[in-house]
Amino acid sequence: MAISASTAAARRLEPGIERSQIVQCGWLPAMPYEDALSWQAQRAAAVAEGALPEIVTFVAHDPIYTQGRRGGREHVLGELAAPIVDTDRGGDITFHGPGQLVVWPSLRLRERGIGIAAYVRGLERAAIQTAGGLGLRAERVRGRPGVWIGERKLASVGVRLQSGVSRHGLALNCDVDLSWFEGIRACGIEGATATSLTAEIGRPVGVAECEPLMRRAIGEVFGLRLSPVGAPGSER
Repeated sequence: MAISASTAAARRLEPGIERSQIVQCGWLPAMPYEDALSWQAQRAAAVAEGALPEIVTFVAHDPIYTQGRRGGREHVLGELAAPIVDTDRGGDITFHGPGQLVVWPSLRLRERGIGIAAYVRGLERAAIQTAGGLGLRAERVRGRPGVWIGERKLASVGVRLQSGVSRHGLALNCDVDLSWFEGIRACGIEGATATSLTAEIGRPVGVAECEPLMRRAIGEVFGLRLSPVGAPGSER
């Protein structure tokens, strides 16, 4: 497939910067979850073909519950006030909505020599570093995906590899309304609950405050130079 002039320009190197370090980043325009999911799959396919560069996309969703390949309907505890959508990521049922920073990296993991387990740990480390930048200590817990503070889940991770390119990613609870999580069992673990940066720190911590910290953490963890671009959805 021919590479457009705009794509070629996006791949120009700055002096002293390796090509593999430079990755686009930007916010996906507001759209229904299913449309965003379709865009993500198309972008990953284009990245795999070399038609478009790698990108780390930040996303905002209206309230929705998503169920991964492991299932999770049995972990719905009562009537939910938002729909459930099946997805092809790993993991259990979770919630996405306002006040949550969702990160979808589309990276050539196979070319970079990054295995799925190492990639998931890297995403978790990026969330831990973001929380640390706000003075909050969070951690990984063996056997429990995501990032935790005690029995309280601060961030969820669910990924998929498509033709060697990563899809889905990470969701960090910033100032999300935690009542949305009351209708599901976090990770299917009895007694586990959800928390947020706002709840733990004791002051409002919004997505706008967290996004630059997360961008820096993603770059440091995976050795990337993130280059801001306009609305990624324009390639759809």
